[in-house]
Amino acid sequence: MEIVNFSEKFLDDIVKIEKQSFLNPWTKEMLLGSANNSVVKFKVLNENEIVAGYYIISIVADETEILDIAVNPSFRRRTFGRIMLTDIKKESIYEQSKVIFLEVYQNNTAALNLYKSFGFEEIAIRKKYYKSEDAFILRYTL
Repeated sequence: MEIVNFSEKFLDDIVKIEKQSFLNPWTKEMLLGSANNSVVKFKVLNENEIVAGYYIISIVADETEILDIAVNPSFRRRTFGRIMLTDIKKESIYEQSKVIFLEVYQNNTAALNLYKSFGFEEIAIRKKYYKSEDAFILRYTL
């Protein structure tokens, strides 16, 4: 298993995982735009040459925001999400970030349980963030 920087060779697999994971998945154009943004880190978790997961974070000043994170459905509930969160924490500390934020679907119990077990706490609700659904804003203090 390894975490590597995004490359376009992963794009089709990431788009497929996006569609399997989210009601409003990011498009190829959105993903490529993030990859070309200088304040964004786009990482891919590989397991035996298969995209097991990926994350996109933005680090500005002393704050990290998780913009997108997903685990391939075939690899869920096998610590891959925790591995990526640990890498995000490492990247954030390296960049001298003091806090990590993210939004998550209010009813995404599996993700909420993962984030809370990692140490994230709910700090607010964004009403209708996902069109018809609310999102919890979570914070992890480094």
